[in-house]
Amino acid sequence: MNQSYLIFMFGSALITAGVHYLLAGGMKKRELLTALTFVFGAALGVVCAKLVYCLICIQDVLLDGIEETLLSDSMECMSYYGGVAGVILGAVLAAKCTGNKAIKALNAYAPAGALMAALARFAEYFLSTVNVGRMIEDERLQFFPLAQGVDYGYDYTEWYLAVFMLCGIAGVIVFLVSLNKFKDKRFLRTLFYLCLPQIIFESLRNYNRLTWTQFVRVEQLMCMLYIEAVLLLYGVWAGKETKKRFLPAIVGLVCAGVFVGVEFALDKTNLPHAVTYAVMIAGLVVLGWMEQLGYKKGRK
Repeated sequence: MNQSYLIFMFGSALITAGVHYLLAGGMKKRELLTALTFVFGAALGVVCAKLVYCLICIQDVLLDGIEETLLSDSMECMSYYGGVAGVILGAVLAAKCTGNKAIKALNAYAPAGALMAALARFAEYFLSTVNVGRMIEDERLQFFPLAQGVDYGYDYTEWYLAVFMLCGIAGVIVFLVSLNKFKDKRFLRTLFYLCLPQIIFESLRNYNRLTWTQFVRVEQLMCMLYIEAVLLLYGVWAGKETKKRFLPAIVGLVCAGVFVGVEFALDKTNLPHAVTYAVMIAGLVVLGWMEQLGYKKGRK
């Protein structure tokens, strides 16, 4: 694995731990909670990223060999959102070990977690083409941070859309919003908005091993499942007396169907990409609106 990537990730984890310490002022055993979240999150993040990849790509794993896959340090054999799940699990375990309530600990950690998610995306700069989009042939657009240059030697460089930078910038925005705006249900809302833009960013990626039947991108699907789960929870929390309490969840399912149609159109038809991505962006805006509506209903 790229040494620069490891150094960047380690430094990012330390920065995140510092932010977490500042946010955990009202928690029991603050110092220990921060340290355990750092250790458990790092260990379980790696383990879960690998295990989720193995579950998703079981056929490739059996073909390549289970031992070889498990010991591989290639980031293409990792699931980013499997890693996110591992970090969340680490935060929960740290809360249990220090006598804190899990949801309270997660709410305190949420902004720091969003920052870590953003920095982990920025770190993909050191991983060549792991998270890039289509090739950019217009020389006027061949510059970083818009594009990532890949040097193939003999003075030949190919430039690709730097999708990881878009992911990282979105993560920084969610970090700032979570830190300053989200007071109630901070963890759920932070994770919702971390997942929301990833639906289109996953679509922009040029290549992803975590794909089923050619156009079903699994991590894009994982993001949508989480989004739908949050909308369903809002409906449950709203109570039976609330009118149309499951409307956001129903609209979420409709948007999921639209996204499937968009991915099919991108892969199997000649529709202009500007049209298909405009439809996807409209769907994301609707989902954001439904989150706001569902959150208000849930609070009532």
